[in-house]
Amino acid sequence: MKPFRLHAVLNYRRQVEDAARQDFHQACVLEKKLHQSIMQVEEDLQHLFLEIQRDKETGTSVDRLLRFEYQIDLLKEKLATLHDELRQQQAQVTVKQQQLIRAGQDRKIMEKLQEQQNAAYAGFLEKKELAMLDEIAVLSHERRKR
Repeated sequence: MKPFRLHAVLNYRRQVEDAARQDFHQACVLEKKLHQSIMQVEEDLQHLFLEIQRDKETGTSVDRLLRFEYQIDLLKEKLATLHDELRQQQAQVTVKQQQLIRAGQDRKIMEKLQEQQNAAYAGFLEKKELAMLDEIAVLSHERRKR
């Protein structure tokens, strides 16, 4: 039995896990950006509602009110689009998280295999060493008898 020779495989598993960790991080960053974009659009929408309310109280032209309504409609569409993108990104984050978990499990399996094989090899060497010591003891004993 030889010692663990799958160092390349273990290194590959570590690289896969690192890549999965980076992908997961990027997905989380994008999700956070989408949250921030949604908050910004909602804030812009609130400002428009406040402006239109002030203009209604003070009096304004129909053209200006129509422009506000158009801007509100655009922001509502943008908000709906952002919410859809956020749902898709959240699903993507879940997928990336599962991939990261799986890559970590695969790496741990390889590390455990390495530990088991190294322990088995150490046991094999110990048995071989004991057999050699026994052989030396037997030969030494036979020499003393002669």
